[in-house]
Amino acid sequence: MHHQQDRKGFVMRFQRTQRYGQIEITPRKLRAIEGKPERDRKALAAKLPLLVDVLPEPGPVDVQAEIQSRQRRSDASEQRMRALYARVWRESRRDYFQADATAREAIREAWAAWTGPITCMYYRYVVDLHTGVQEARSQAFKKAEAESKAQRRAMNKTQPSLF
Repeated sequence: MHHQQDRKGFVMRFQRTQRYGQIEITPRKLRAIEGKPERDRKALAAKLPLLVDVLPEPGPVDVQAEIQSRQRRSDASEQRMRALYARVWRESRRDYFQADATAREAIREAWAAWTGPITCMYYRYVVDLHTGVQEARSQAFKKAEAESKAQRRAMNKTQPSLF
């Protein structure tokens, strides 16, 4: 758990986001990488049994290329999640500082008393709860959902029935 103090003495509690780094390639994962073409061929043969004779034989697997591809995907996924968490922190802090003094005090008290995980998503929940943003977001979602349903109903009325 980490703390960061602002100009007015408010201590922001937060949990740092874990960094994953290098993926671990175990012997089991290595065997799975090497056996994937054969598993794919068997699955295709089961799906298309009449074409088994014309299916190409699986070629050799470039294990290093697959490991690098998995590492790139892991890094990209981690970066997307870190960007999401940073965006949520920024939006939450913006909403906190835009709130009136009584709402900010309520948020500070609620966050100090919070016993759950101290991540950006939970902070967002606490801020939304005390600023009314949650209710506004819920109303906007309900409105958009109602409009979407109305559009689908209108489309269904214009399409002729197949039966």
